[in-house]
Amino acid sequence: MTPVVPAVSAQVAALELTSVLCRYRFRWCDERDLQTAIGSVLAQRFDVQAETALSERDRPDFLVTVGGRLVAVEVKVQGAWTSIVRQLGRYATHPGVDAVVLAAGRRALLPGLPDQIHGKPVDGVYVSGPLR
Repeated sequence: MTPVVPAVSAQVAALELTSVLCRYRFRWCDERDLQTAIGSVLAQRFDVQAETALSERDRPDFLVTVGGRLVAVEVKVQGAWTSIVRQLGRYATHPGVDAVVLAAGRRALLPGLPDQIHGKPVDGVYVSGPLR
């Protein structure tokens, strides 16, 4: 039996996912609102699993299949940058995860985001601001 080869590279999968999110303006009151809105958008185009455990400690907001690749998506509206990068790094250590995406509700969370963690592509996207 021939193994199934993903249709796109992991980096292309992450970029495709972030390009979809860039097309929308999200308005939210808290992180849960933003997660719900992002989940709805992603589910229109991709196979999405919400809050699926990778391990006892690691549970990304979404696992999204894009072109045969599994992308872990974490939604953040606040938090310490170093803690967020550590969390993304934990997701990247899992063998089934091909790429990691940070969907940030604040632009300040994106600068300095590494291109790769543990050899896996990382991408970030700003997903608009809160309702005020």
